[in-house]
Amino acid sequence: MSRTQARFTQGRELKWQEVALEQPLLDFNAILGRESTQSVAYAVCYLRSEAPQPGLEMLVGGDREAKLYLNGKEVYRAHATRHHAGFPHHAPNVALNAGLNALVLKVIPGTFDWKASICLTDTQGNPVKGVQVTLDPDAKEKADLKKP
Repeated sequence: MSRTQARFTQGRELKWQEVALEQPLLDFNAILGRESTQSVAYAVCYLRSEAPQPGLEMLVGGDREAKLYLNGKEVYRAHATRHHAGFPHHAPNVALNAGLNALVLKVIPGTFDWKASICLTDTQGNPVKGVQVTLDPDAKEKADLKKP
C-alpha cells in the first residue's frame, strides 16, 4: 500500500499518517488519539546511506510484540510483553546498503503503553555517520539520523 492509498477493513479506513517526532519514540496511542488493544501498527521510514555500512546495531525499545524489517528482511522479533524503557533489545549485525534502505516496524499493543523506538548505532553505541532518514524515498531534503 503506498502512502497515498487507503484500505478499508471492517468498515474503517486505513491510511498512512505522517508523524514528525521530537524524540525517537513512537507513541501509537497518542498518534491515534485513543487507547487501542486490538490493533497492529506499522511505521515506515527510509534510511539513505552514503556507502555500504555492515556490522551496525539497531537498538529497539517497545512494550509488546514487534517485528523490524530492513529492506524486506526480518532483523528483529520480540514476542514477550515488556515495559518500554529506553532501548533494552538489540538487532545485531545489521547492514545498510549504499543508497536507500527501507525500514518497517510492526507493533502490536500490549498491556502497557503502545510505544516503540529504534536507534541505529555502530558496535560501540555511537551514532552512525553518513545516514539520513526520510519519510519520502523521493525527497531531496532529509533529516539527519541522530542518537537519542
